Formats: sequence, structure tokens, C-alpha cells
Amino acid sequence: MARFWVCAAGAGFFLASLVLHSRFGGAPVLRKFSFQISWRTKEILYRLDVGWPKRSEYFTGTTFCVAIDSLSGLVYVAQRGDNIPKVLVFTEDGYFLRSWNYTVDTPHGIFAASTLHEQSVWITDVGSGSYGHTIKKYNSFGDLVQVLGTPGKKGTGLNPLQFDNPAELYVEDTGDIYIVDGDGGLNNRLIKLSQDFMVLWLHGERGTGPAKFNIPHSVTVDSTDRVWVADRGNKRIQVFDKDTGEWLGAWDNCFTEEGPSSVRGKKERARERVWSRLHA
Repeated sequence: MARFWVCAAGAGFFLASLVLHSRFGGAPVLRKFSFQISWRTKEILYRLDVGWPKRSEYFTGTTFCVAIDSLSGLVYVAQRGDNIPKVLVFTEDGYFLRSWNYTVDTPHGIFAASTLHEQSVWITDVGSGSYGHTIKKYNSFGDLVQVLGTPGKKGTGLNPLQFDNPAELYVEDTGDIYIVDGDGGLNNRLIKLSQDFMVLWLHGERGTGPAKFNIPHSVTVDSTDRVWVADRGNKRIQVFDKDTGEWLGAWDNCFTEEGPSSVRGKKERARERVWSRLHA
């Protein structure tokens, strides 16, 4: 037994010596070893909250997308199904507040735009019914405020705006809107609209080259004026200048089996990360 404790103490002393030596002038290999030890003991950033929401029976359909109003702390969850409310509203703590509405066929993307002057919820509708192929703006209580596109009619026209399975959108504080239109439909487009719904720039051709798409599925804008698009069918993420629409580059070696389904920007201290989610 005494031999065991002597060996354990010796091993502990050896590891401590490696860490100190690598941090204060040791070889690169030892520094790498020290980094691995520090990384393994790093605090976990995300944990599953099994108590959210407080009551799960409000989910009567298939949950599909979620948005958070950063000012009011409201969480909007869109679900699919027949004869059910398409949007559920919760507090950040998971308490159910209300549900709405019956003016959406099949929600695909949802975005909460919140400023000091206005709070709104935008939904892209890929349904084939009388409300489908549109982008809708609601107030926080579910009242329909604006409809882009012709409800129930898909197409490729831009004047007026006409969509075919619009996948997702991003709304800036300025009111400018970025839309990816083409969740398996005729269109494969990235569109930037002004707050009065005028087309500022457009990329809209199916293909594999720069600024071409195959099922553009998600869009976000970061703090350095770059637009990120999950180009799902091409298994890549493309990046554009938000003011000019200029193509800046692509990540095309990250996805092997499935293309990215969603892309989001996460601000963390002085830097910003871009996350992508795979969707089977």
C-alpha cells in the first residue's frame, strides 16, 4: 500500500513539473501537453436545461425554429402540424405566455427584430397552402403587419417580390433585410432589401461557383459587416460584404456528409464566432 502512494505522489510531481516547465520556457511539445491538461479542466460552456420549458404539453406539433427577443426576453418557437397554433411564446425561464397564429402554413425560419422603437417577429413560410411562399411580419402579440410575396403562389419574379420556399431571413437594426430564398424550390437566391422593401443587391443563380447557390438555407450578419450564408446543397458557407454584396470567400472543406443547415453569429468578449449546424 505504501508503494502505491509513493508511486502516486511521484506521478503527480512529474505532471506538475511538466506543466510548470512547459509554461515557463519548456519545449513546444511540453507546452502542448500543458495546454491539453488545461483544456480538459476547462469549464463546460453549455449544459442541457431539462427544466425548460416548465410544461412541455404546449408543444402539440413538430418544433422547427426558434428566435429570442433580446430586449423583452421572449422566446418564440415555431411548430408544424395541422390545426395547431404555429407560434408558442415563452419567457426566458420557460414559462408559457401565449400562442398564435393560424396565418402560417409551414414555418421554416423565424427572426425576432427588436429595437427601442419596434418589436417584431418575422416568419418564412414554405407551405403549399393559401399562406405559403411568403415572408410575414408580426408584432409581438401575433398580429399580422406585413406580407412579402403573393400568398399561396410561388415564382421567381422580383417586382413584386415573389418567393419559392423562402428558407430564412435576417433583419438588421436599420431595417435592412437579408433573405435566402430556395429551400428546394426554383429559386437559389440571396437578396438584400431596404426597410421599404426595395432590392439593394441580389445573387440569384444556381451553381457551384462563387456567389452561386444550391439550396441556400440560412443567413446571418456579423459585427464586421459580413453576410454568412449556409449553402446547404454545395456543402459550404459563403461570405459576402453586406454593403456591396461582394463575394468574400467560402468555407468549402468543413462538411463531408451533409451540408450546413443553419449559421449563426455568437459574440464573445472581443471576438465573434460563427457557428454552423448540420441538418440530416
